[in-house]
Amino acid sequence: MAHHLQKVITLSFALGLAVASAAAAPKRPFSHKYHLTQVAQCESCHTLATDSTKAEDSLMPHESACATCHDEVRISPARPTGVQKFNHAKHVPMGSAAPLIAAAIKSKSYLGARPASPAELAAAKDACTGCHHGIAESENVPVEKATKAHFPAMADCLVCHNKINPPDSCAKCHVAPAAGFKPTTHDAVFSDNHATKNVDKTECATCHGRKFTCKGCH
Repeated sequence: MAHHLQKVITLSFALGLAVASAAAAPKRPFSHKYHLTQVAQCESCHTLATDSTKAEDSLMPHESACATCHDEVRISPARPTGVQKFNHAKHVPMGSAAPLIAAAIKSKSYLGARPASPAELAAAKDACTGCHHGIAESENVPVEKATKAHFPAMADCLVCHNKINPPDSCAKCHVAPAAGFKPTTHDAVFSDNHATKNVDKTECATCHGRKFTCKGCH
């Protein structure tokens, strides 16, 4: 009995060490650039993307897809995007938005201060890379950064969804939090001194539109 009990304790301890070791193991960097040479299209791994109709859908690859080539895989949960309403199934058939974004940048109607580079936009040939800029060149970075860094910018969305009428238009994609629609930058300090700070009005236009004035808020 004592020998059996000791064996159980030993196995339990070994299992505990294995679980702890797996949990503490550093996540491997991920290369979209390499993996895109191994599959025909993004949907080969992100199999649920083309049929997704809700922003909360997890579109991360299933571990079984990775197991074809990898012995041990841990897929992290999908990270929140800040958008509560989005329909991939509707957008994917439209093809790449890159030409429209490039045209908006050229005509100076693009509302973001940091648009994708012309090279990234020219390389985007499908719906996925048309919105997830630079993903085809992303390599050797933590997977959570690889995904978040390549989320579409709000200014990209506004190239087509360009009717800006805050706060009514905000609710088309975002669900208002208890504090209302307000960026984290708009804290008490910002409220007190933004008139005297060197604020990039291009960023303001993303939410307030190009024709906003001080009196629009005050």
